[in-house]
Amino acid sequence: MISPRTLLLALLFLYLHSWATEAITLKLLIDGNTYTMLYESKKVKFSDLDILNIMFHSNQVKHCGNSVICYLLKLTSTDIEKMNYVVRHIDISYNRPLKYENVYKIIGGVTSYGVTSMKITLFGVGSAMKAEEEREGAGGERSSDGSDEEDKHTPMLKMNLLHDNEKKKTHRNKQKTIDKFLSQLGDENENITEAINLQNPLLQEIASKKNCINYFSAVYTLVKVDDKGEKSVIDEAFKNEHIPMDVDQLKEAVKVFC
Repeated sequence: MISPRTLLLALLFLYLHSWATEAITLKLLIDGNTYTMLYESKKVKFSDLDILNIMFHSNQVKHCGNSVICYLLKLTSTDIEKMNYVVRHIDISYNRPLKYENVYKIIGGVTSYGVTSMKITLFGVGSAMKAEEEREGAGGERSSDGSDEEDKHTPMLKMNLLHDNEKKKTHRNKQKTIDKFLSQLGDENENITEAINLQNPLLQEIASKKNCINYFSAVYTLVKVDDKGEKSVIDEAFKNEHIPMDVDQLKEAVKVFC
């Protein structure tokens, strides 16, 4: 007979299935070690999570919570019985004022283990192409000296801005090199099994052409429990298979995959 807890987890798995398809785990080769990183290709607008324009921090906590569950699903190969973790603590930090048009995606990984606990660190990040930022900066300098004569041409300026935005959008679509790079590594089910060397020249070139924008970070402390709800020791085999990343190493990976 299926226990209520197993049934609940099964329903949770079905609920998150569509979300999990947007999340993958990547094996990263860094300094001779192989790490398992969470990567969500799906980009989310802050406005998508907060239609009332209130910007409660709980929106990001909920989003990150779903990401943590998806990450655990991947790490445990969707074995529900191995997902016996409860959240002990959540620490979320915002690194800049948020705007509703900002777009971000989640990147993270295991950053430490205790005997019965582990920490998963997530970053909500966006990116901007350096060439675009330079053009926008130059445009901002040119338009800083307002005048009545310029106001007369506001409609024309708006049309030009719309045209420029479309050009930028097209350029941005062409620059989806990370996802293109990953698609070339995956099979027909988009599974990527080989470890990715972070020092790959192509990845370094991709990273050099953009600036990452770190909107927020969230650290989830999870405790493993048994069927009785008591603390349980995390298996050493699991720790060895998914060794923790140093936070600085994770930040370097974020610069490439943002």
